[in-house]
Amino acid sequence: MATLQEQRQAIASGMAARRAPTGEAERKATGQRIIEERTGKSVVDDLNKLTQPVRQRRPLKTIQSVGAIPATTSRSSYKEPAATTGGIASPLTEKTKVAAGKTVPDNELWPAGYPSSDGLFVLPAFKTQRFTDANGAEVVLEFANPAWVAV
Repeated sequence: MATLQEQRQAIASGMAARRAPTGEAERKATGQRIIEERTGKSVVDDLNKLTQPVRQRRPLKTIQSVGAIPATTSRSSYKEPAATTGGIASPLTEKTKVAAGKTVPDNELWPAGYPSSDGLFVLPAFKTQRFTDANGAEVVLEFANPAWVAV
């Protein structure tokens, strides 16, 4: 009777003898085919053969840069701006008045004020504000009544 080692060697030599006629290239091709079937590559290739190929976009032609525009000189005549009598000269200075022995800004507030969006409180809303411009002229800003705002 043959030993276990001898039996194993006989099995290994039998397997090698059976594989020899198939050849290494055939085994590799079979392995590659199995991988392609698993990943679906052959199916994708077959479907791509049935469809129209997507048209490749061609890049735009390159245009050589022409460089910076050369410096030039020019002349013009200066026209002094027309003197106007209207408009407000900056800066504005807020006017003040004395009320109850204190100096306070000269403005009026709307009695209803400006209600907050949640209706919990009412902010003061200006009705008019008075200023003096840089030329000493009086400037009065009049604001709309914010009472239309729904609470």
